[in-house]
Amino acid sequence: MLKTVALFIGSLGLVYAQSESRAGLIDSERLAKESNLSPEEPPQAEARIEAIEQSVPYRLVTGELDGFGIGFGTILPGSGFAIRPRYTRPDLLGGRLTLRVQALAAVNQSYLGGLGLSLPNLLGGHGFVDFNVVHRDISEMPYYGPGPESQKTGRSNYRLEDTNVELRPGIRIYKGLRASLIGSYLANNTGPGHASRYISAEQQYGPDAAPGIDRQTNFWRGGGQVEFDWRDRPSNPTKGGRYSAQYVRYLDQSLGAYSFLRLDLDASQYIPLFNRTRVIALHGASSLTTTSGNQRVPFYVQPSLGGPDTLRGYRFNRFYGDNSTLVSAEYRWEASPILQMVVFADGGKVFNRWEQWNFHDLETDVGFGIRIKSPSRVVFKMV
Repeated sequence: MLKTVALFIGSLGLVYAQSESRAGLIDSERLAKESNLSPEEPPQAEARIEAIEQSVPYRLVTGELDGFGIGFGTILPGSGFAIRPRYTRPDLLGGRLTLRVQALAAVNQSYLGGLGLSLPNLLGGHGFVDFNVVHRDISEMPYYGPGPESQKTGRSNYRLEDTNVELRPGIRIYKGLRASLIGSYLANNTGPGHASRYISAEQQYGPDAAPGIDRQTNFWRGGGQVEFDWRDRPSNPTKGGRYSAQYVRYLDQSLGAYSFLRLDLDASQYIPLFNRTRVIALHGASSLTTTSGNQRVPFYVQPSLGGPDTLRGYRFNRFYGDNSTLVSAEYRWEASPILQMVVFADGGKVFNRWEQWNFHDLETDVGFGIRIKSPSRVVFKMV
């Protein structure tokens, strides 16, 4: 009996010794690994993307190089390749003044210049004032004729030159909710189009079809806007929404024939999926105008649809009308930190009378596109 107990105790001792030996071996291997640790290297593709984002050309394109930026693209769709130097300073006067300057020049002899000044933190952060001056000279603005019945074969072109000087004082009512007044002077001029492959608009359409094509006027504009914005960021948002209503009266200063009222409604909603790497973006907008007596809305300030920001399956400004409505939906997903893929569907129409506001007989399209983006905004997009 004593011999059996002794053998059992001896076996326990052997097992304990073997366990201690294995534990010591594991500890020695762990210490050896810890002494040879090296920082984890990111995947090669990720390293290349980070190198691109830190490069001078990329920072210039995204406007992140000490306020200087250079953009490429077009002034308006179809206006030809354009280069856009710009400069932004948000920290003037100790952060009390923001300055924005930009200029664009396109190969088809179209030009745009803009100056913006903002006082964003008045009245203890509750008030703001925005002042903007924009001048455009578009040599080939497309025009297909009036209303929803216009034909693709009716395309013409005209020159549009306008200058808008605008002041917007406002207040921040609550988080994301703000209201502003609008006062501006809008000077307009139209003329023969520059594109030789299309007839000039005044040779094809008279003032009955295109009000104001024979003579232009300037406008005093006054009104207001209410906006609620709770997006996580202004450009390329991944959650939240933005809803706005703007009401502006256009007063004809020269001819007394083209005064009207315009109401613009706009709503966007962003629904995040899969940790915000996928986003459903919903958008709806409507522009409504009304006149009194024999007044009319000049064709060059009518609501229009068509192009990359409205009906993406149609050419820019394919439809002109006194009123318009638009709905769209997108599914966005990040293929990489700088590349975003998009699938979309749009529907919209122009119409003559407010009673025709509905979702019948919409022009529709579906498609896909790609976007190049920085961490905070879209730099370049194809539909």
